[in-house]
Amino acid sequence: MPISSPAEYNTIITMLGALCATVQAATGIYAAYIKKKLSQLKRNDVLFRSHRAFGGFATTLYLLGLFAGITGFLDAITKQEVVPFEIDDLSFNFHTWPSFLIMIIILYKTFLSYFNKRKMYQQAKWLGMATFIAWAYTWITAAISYYVRTVPPNLQHDTPKFLLPYDLYGLQILLPFIIGGLISIPILIKANKLAKKEDIKKKKRTESQAE
Repeated sequence: MPISSPAEYNTIITMLGALCATVQAATGIYAAYIKKKLSQLKRNDVLFRSHRAFGGFATTLYLLGLFAGITGFLDAITKQEVVPFEIDDLSFNFHTWPSFLIMIIILYKTFLSYFNKRKMYQQAKWLGMATFIAWAYTWITAAISYYVRTVPPNLQHDTPKFLLPYDLYGLQILLPFIIGGLISIPILIKANKLAKKEDIKKKKRTESQAE
């Protein structure tokens, strides 16, 4: 069964990105705010691998969505053959214009992650939360913008085939955060066990040195 439209495909891409960003945020919050040791993201192998892997997935999905978003926006402000320029529409404005700020935040964090690790860890707390908030905003506004265009009077897209129907769009918006949270639970449990083992080893080394 094919996806109903490119719009549904792009919405699914954004949803998966928000899911991955949720897992990445959970590992970052655990290290920075629960354990109060941001260095755990480097030293705890479970956290390191999970944070980096899901962050990489989120970045890839964002770039896929960004390509579609930019081409759609260019069409909207020029030919309007595929995407209408709905300057008087609330959902269009609510999703489109803040996306430029979101693009700066996510691309800035991506750049630091790959090319300036030291600065990344200096700014990690606020930048990590800003990135997650940016992702959440992107997904929520993209989903609303998509769903309001699957029903009259602004019917532009076919009824979704893989996403939940319009009547359940509120649940659909929550799903990536719920699923991302569920995926995070075993990761954090395993990371916490590893952290406890490291604490025990460190304590033993300290005691042996004291003797």
